[in-house]
Amino acid sequence: MKKHWKCWLPLVLLLVLLQGALGEELPREQLTQEQLMSFYDNSVFVGDSITRQLNSYMKTQRKKDSGYFAGVKFVAAQSLSLYRASRNSLAKSGVNLTYQGTEMPLCRILEKMKPRRAMVLLGLNDYVGENIEQGVHNAKRIVELNQRYSPETEIIFFSLTPVTKRFSGRKHYQQLWDEYNAALEKMCREEQVPFIDIATRLKDEEGFLYTQYSSDGRCHLNAKGLKLWVDALLEYAQAQYDQGLWKP
Repeated sequence: MKKHWKCWLPLVLLLVLLQGALGEELPREQLTQEQLMSFYDNSVFVGDSITRQLNSYMKTQRKKDSGYFAGVKFVAAQSLSLYRASRNSLAKSGVNLTYQGTEMPLCRILEKMKPRRAMVLLGLNDYVGENIEQGVHNAKRIVELNQRYSPETEIIFFSLTPVTKRFSGRKHYQQLWDEYNAALEKMCREEQVPFIDIATRLKDEEGFLYTQYSSDGRCHLNAKGLKLWVDALLEYAQAQYDQGLWKP
């Protein structure tokens, strides 16, 4: 038996070495910006005035490059709340989303559009940090309604963008926003919903929105800030490629 084992030992060692070599992930190529942007083809961005700013930014960039995020669409409304987006009925008063000239709940819009992904940034108009549990419940409700009305659509949540120190003020809104973002990310992990952190790269040393990235010195973003949001989108697409989850 000992002699028989010694005969097989070199082969066993070779198999172990091969397994180790094959188990190592090979470095993947860095995709071009054009390839990374194609990840978002047939995606819709859902949000409020900050998301509308991203729409305007992308339109401006398209004047220089017609292919710049050419495959994305936007469903956004000034002052839209996370709560309103989480309902399957229209508000009798206040802000509703509109699709092709008709007011509709978000879930119905996604049902009609059938996008590959719905990228959601909402919560600022709810002052969501003041009731984190309710905010997370509303975000989860968006996921649940999507599974019912447009199950082929992948929901992706963005972290709530930061606010300036002046806007945060004595009520410490930024601290509340951070707590909400942590709770939202936790919910996304539990529900296996992607979460993209865009807040961190926009913050200064104290954890507030850099004033140099703000268009109003409060909460809205200028071109520099929106460019950082785009950078986060491109990095997320590259990460999906690196993990073998997507190919251009």
